[in-house]
Amino acid sequence: MLDDYKVKQPVAYNIMMGEIKNKHISHAYLIDENNNSEAFNIVMAFIKEVLTSDEPDEQSKILRERIDSGNYPEIRIIEPDGMLIKKQQILDLQQDFSRVAVEGSKRIYIIRDADKMRSETANSMLKFLEEPDNDIMAILMTNNFNNLLSTIVSRCQVIRLNNDGESIANDEFNEVALNFIKSIENNGIKTIMREQELLFDMISTKEREKYILFFDKIVDMYYDILKISGGINQIKYERFLDDFMVIAKKNSTEILLKKINIIMNLKDTIKYNVGINLLIDNLIVSIGGMYEGSWS
Repeated sequence: MLDDYKVKQPVAYNIMMGEIKNKHISHAYLIDENNNSEAFNIVMAFIKEVLTSDEPDEQSKILRERIDSGNYPEIRIIEPDGMLIKKQQILDLQQDFSRVAVEGSKRIYIIRDADKMRSETANSMLKFLEEPDNDIMAILMTNNFNNLLSTIVSRCQVIRLNNDGESIANDEFNEVALNFIKSIENNGIKTIMREQELLFDMISTKEREKYILFFDKIVDMYYDILKISGGINQIKYERFLDDFMVIAKKNSTEILLKKINIIMNLKDTIKYNVGINLLIDNLIVSIGGMYEGSWS
């Protein structure tokens, strides 16, 4: 139920419910996932609300069950074929949606990782968005909002989800991220020998969503360090100020920016089923190889 997200996602919830209550459903929505682990569930809850809001309770229940079981023909989900969403996938979608709906009044398609479209694919997608049928509703989802064509963004109603990091990653999780950074800054690539105690004892390598959040946290922490390096002390993790100041003194602005870029690039590979152990090894080698001294 969409109501399940009323507290965690108040802005997104109010937008979605407002569209439904006012019977003003847009032809296209762009969901900025913001690394929220429940993003797809939220989207599906929205879709079920759209399709069942005018149905009697019993019919609504049956329809929701069919959607949950993947047995509702008017919903299509497009995901990357390998690394990319290919042009043919969009052309097939257009062909499929050229017919009249078999059931209900809406045909809905979801494009996951919508940023994984090359220019020719994005242009095909753009044409589809520019000439919407009244009964077609598009939902594009992305964790890399800035990688989408501005022309696509402009044709969608953007809904940004809250990051669920703080509800999953508590103070102990923050300490894990900080200790990992301190170890790399202090020990360089030797941190590989401490992976188990620093990370894997606390976060299972099977918990990929938590590793996405872990990468987000160390990026945020390095941004705080970058701010301090530039003389700005208004930071997100204020209680780590002393630690951050020590790190800032031993890193140039150029090095900090390189480290942030490395972390963000490696984080993007998590969704491609790269082994977590190998990913962390690469992170340690890449960051630790830029080692500029020691501190304790």
